[in-house]
Amino acid sequence: MKIWEKNYVLTMTLLITILFGGIFFIQQYSFYSNLDKCCENSLFNEGRLEYSIQPFLEDGSEGARLGWYCKSLEKQHIFLQVKKQNNVLADNRPFSWEGNKEKDFQIVRDGGGIYACIANTYLEPYNGEISIIYMEDISALYETQKKQMLLLLAAAVFIILLLSAILYSAMKKIYAPVSNIAHELRTPLTSIQGYAQYILLGNIGAKDIAFASTQIDEQARHINVLIENLLIMGNLWDGKIKMRQIETEPLIKDLKEYFPYLKAQSQVKYLYGDRELLLSLMRNLVSNTCRNGENVSLMFEKDAVTIYNEDDHLEEKMLDILNGGHAVPKEKINGKGVGVPLCREIARMHRGKLRYRNVPEGGVEIRMEMPNQKRFSS
Repeated sequence: MKIWEKNYVLTMTLLITILFGGIFFIQQYSFYSNLDKCCENSLFNEGRLEYSIQPFLEDGSEGARLGWYCKSLEKQHIFLQVKKQNNVLADNRPFSWEGNKEKDFQIVRDGGGIYACIANTYLEPYNGEISIIYMEDISALYETQKKQMLLLLAAAVFIILLLSAILYSAMKKIYAPVSNIAHELRTPLTSIQGYAQYILLGNIGAKDIAFASTQIDEQARHINVLIENLLIMGNLWDGKIKMRQIETEPLIKDLKEYFPYLKAQSQVKYLYGDRELLLSLMRNLVSNTCRNGENVSLMFEKDAVTIYNEDDHLEEKMLDILNGGHAVPKEKINGKGVGVPLCREIARMHRGKLRYRNVPEGGVEIRMEMPNQKRFSS
């Protein structure tokens, strides 16, 4: 497993732990708060009902009237057993539960549900010992809690999947160029080391030394360009870009210093964007395409920039990779490891998009649409 993938797994593990741990804590806190309120309400209802049944204990028809009254409470999911001096006056409990002699509160689970149960025994001057068992069905509270938990878990799973996709894409975008950079740096560094060792042998002529020195200089320039691209990418990720009006003629002049063979023309006097980024974009695009020949032309149009190389050609698979915004495989990098994602990002920052195509008459055309140019072109 790659280092960035390990970092991704560790980060997601931490996020999942925090998210699900937070959901569990919040849900439990909310549930027990609601349960406390429910229990307080049951205790209040039990005290109120003690007062309500007093009239039924003081007349001769107490059993029938009290039974009817207790039956009517079932619609509210409340069940009572009332005893007067061990004589059962009413009993519609859903299951058998006695409780303690003194006032006792318990939450009891039965096959039919979950109940807040209160047993209370007290003495009255005229009625003697009164025993009341109060049961209130609170299963709805637990069912609500279960549904809320399932909904929260479903939402958490959705959030985790969304975050994992975003994080995976972001980390891959950040770390993938690292391996490409290593691949690009290895070739020029190996070349520099080889030519340096060749010179150190000492048994070579001035012509060979000049050739080796030239190769070392070229490879060092290539490394310098890579480092410059890395710095530009860092500024892009930090959002440090300066959008302004740019004259095209000086831009063409700077490009020709890098590529004397470049045939550059402009139909407009100005571009709008970040000069350093656009210069880096053109350099990378021209550099990538001129590896297969130096018949390269560049045109600044009213709303686009077009680069064309008569000698270049791209495989269909490579075209799909470049136009689809996919990472370039290592075996197909060929010096494009940093340049390709850098060019895409610069184009995106200028609200443009790069399109690659093989021209039917021969050659490759790279075109970047620049919709912001129309109001600045002249």
